Amino acid sequence: MKKYLLISLFILILTSTIAVSAVDFENTTIKGLNITTDYDGALSEAQSQNKSIVLIFDQASCQYCEMLKENVLSNSTVQKELNENYIVVLVDINKNPKIANKYKVFGTPIIQFLDSKGNETMRIEGYVESDEFLNSLKEI
Repeated sequence: MKKYLLISLFILILTSTIAVSAVDFENTTIKGLNITTDYDGALSEAQSQNKSIVLIFDQASCQYCEMLKENVLSNSTVQKELNENYIVVLVDINKNPKIANKYKVFGTPIIQFLDSKGNETMRIEGYVESDEFLNSLKEI
């Protein structure tokens, strides 16, 4: 009986581990915001539409990244400004280390602004509130 219980427990733990590992923890959708993870496609789109690019550097288990998504990027005023004037790209620094290294990003969140040709124009390091983010957009 004890052996059967241990085997059942082992199977339960094994299936739970497999189920959890199959979940994609990267949240690449923010309701109301046009966002992509395709960096190269965003560069092409920015050039063809003459729009600037906003790179949002992110990683799993980043509390401030989640706060940025929930409090700032979900704000309707921020979304309106971004959707109308920018191509927004979410870059996971662990899944895209070449892009992170190119922009010298080693921690998150970092928001890097680029012009339509891909030139760096401004950078925000760390979490900022919606008002500060919108003021930064006006400076570009």
